[in-house]
Amino acid sequence: MSPDKVRSRKRIAAAALLLAWALALLATGPSASSPPTNRNSIASDATDETIRSRELAAVDANFYKNAYIEHPDSNVYKYAYVFVTYHKAGHVLSHHLAKYLQKNLAFHFGHKLIRGDPVLPRKDFDGETKCTKLALRPGTVTVVDAPEFHCSTDELRRMFMSNPPPHVRPKFGVKVVHLVRNPFKMAASNYRYHSLDPAPEPFVHDPKINPCESLDAKIGHGHDDVEADLVSQKLENARVGEMVSIMTRKDFDNIVRDCRSLWRTRPGLTDGTYFDHLRALDPKEGLRMATADKFVHFALMANDLVMFDRVERQVHARNLAHPGKKNDFDLLTTPLDDWIERPQQAMYDFLDFVFGNHMPENRKRAQAALHEKEYVAKTLHSEHVTSGGKYSDAEELEKSLQGDPVFGGPMMRMEVLLGSRLLKEKGARRVGRGVAK
Repeated sequence: MSPDKVRSRKRIAAAALLLAWALALLATGPSASSPPTNRNSIASDATDETIRSRELAAVDANFYKNAYIEHPDSNVYKYAYVFVTYHKAGHVLSHHLAKYLQKNLAFHFGHKLIRGDPVLPRKDFDGETKCTKLALRPGTVTVVDAPEFHCSTDELRRMFMSNPPPHVRPKFGVKVVHLVRNPFKMAASNYRYHSLDPAPEPFVHDPKINPCESLDAKIGHGHDDVEADLVSQKLENARVGEMVSIMTRKDFDNIVRDCRSLWRTRPGLTDGTYFDHLRALDPKEGLRMATADKFVHFALMANDLVMFDRVERQVHARNLAHPGKKNDFDLLTTPLDDWIERPQQAMYDFLDFVFGNHMPENRKRAQAALHEKEYVAKTLHSEHVTSGGKYSDAEELEKSLQGDPVFGGPMMRMEVLLGSRLLKEKGARRVGRGVAK
């Protein structure tokens, strides 16, 4: 046997041993589906972080390091992948897409992304920076529901772009999939979802739950016991076209006042639960109450649209000033309504954003068509509010909010903010923004 063949077989054997070692390590480590570690104590939090860091360091330094040498497309693992979403804006879809991303990376490049540390926006909130803490390591995928990003643009950029320890792999940047929704459709879906009988979420039957308090607690009224006041300069001073503000304190106060005018003020509802109100009130009144209950999510979505745009512009400016230290903040803003109404195009845009030229064009189109076929088949047997079915009064409910003196103005400005962002990204894609690195 020639020396070249001997060396080749030795390299193959060594690679096989490394692969077996890595798989064995992962098999004995914590399962991706196991419940998150209790974070109620500093000790447990430190232990959880230590275990995760050791797992990342061990796997990265061996199996993945060799993958860089052998595979020309290994740069896809030098990004952190983040899904950000909100209530009734794609919570289930975000987890589905994260798993889909892992599956396709394994199919094309031999191994999955590591699931990032679980993020609990309230428990992981940093009172000093006023932001939900994130540790976005390259080669990981993280799903975040309704994060609290009230910190400065500099701080948020640093958190997204930094490479947390262990530093065993370079970080080229982040790819952020921002799942959003038209605010009026989001409100109608939320109302219909929580008024279903039987109720999908038991909290609506709790007599202690006051739907007006969730927003009231987040606007602070100047008290020091509020961790992050939603009434910030980010929404009040966000300029979009001719608009000089998205929401003011007066807008928030009016929503809370309107909700209180409906809560336990009607005959037969003086001791009623939230669910009782949703079922008994006139649909337009029930819609207003349900929208007030979840308005924190509407405000956070608007806040993140503003903040992500600022971070994107700041990263772009820094890259121009320091071309030798270029890092990418790639952002895809994808409305849930597109996934419902145009599932094939939505999936294609997602695949093109994430994989670029690393996935063949014919496979992107085939996978997008398959997704639509599976989605349509699923909706035929599903009664879920966001499965694609449309209630007969959905359009009427949306119009009632558009013309409402309390909700109409702020939500229409959110709609314009979202539309402006979508147009910006559409224009960027036309000039080749989505090309893979």
